[in-house]
Amino acid sequence: MVGADGHPLHFSRTRFDSYLCFSLTLMKRAFTLLEALIVVGIIALIAAFLFPVFARYNEPRGGRRSSCMSNLKQIGLGMMQYLQDYNETYPLAHQTTSTGWADLLQPYVKSTQLFQCPSAQGKSANFSTDYFYNRRLSRVTMNQVLESPLTVMFGDGDDDALTWNSWNVMPTDAATNSNSPSQRHQQKANYCFADGHVKTLAPDVISSTFASPSSKFTFAFR
Repeated sequence: MVGADGHPLHFSRTRFDSYLCFSLTLMKRAFTLLEALIVVGIIALIAAFLFPVFARYNEPRGGRRSSCMSNLKQIGLGMMQYLQDYNETYPLAHQTTSTGWADLLQPYVKSTQLFQCPSAQGKSANFSTDYFYNRRLSRVTMNQVLESPLTVMFGDGDDDALTWNSWNVMPTDAATNSNSPSQRHQQKANYCFADGHVKTLAPDVISSTFASPSSKFTFAFR
């Protein structure tokens, strides 16, 4: 190799090593940047999949869950007034093709919005509820409920069910596993019990059978 003046160029070993080291450093930085971009892309993809899950199951404590509990508490108070007016007898879960328990209780609550869970997805304008009613209480009298503090009366059900069909708004697996309601509140559900109190519980702590003396929350009244 010759220079601009026509004389041959001479590279020392030290200079050659410096050029080689510089070139390798540039190549290494290029590969490192590419790898970093790939990792960032993978993380972004995973986050896109997981964000809806976290958004659903990690709602703020004391927020929507508390509002839902307040709804159930007021519906429970409405049920107590209904029972006073109807010889302490629980309403039918499904009265007619157009009337259900939620319709029967509406005169006893302040607003139909109480039948809407704030954490439920998708709402219609009218005649819907996000809560289920324990159909086993249909036409049962209060004195037949042996353990009212342990017997489920209402709870989180499937989203946006018609009120006349609201006895049947538990998730589809409830046909074979009646203690699996909608888990809208940090993987738990809210329940209103026959004595009127409300609790947030994991579904697996509720039994579908009754044992006397009972020591477990249950859907069975006796």
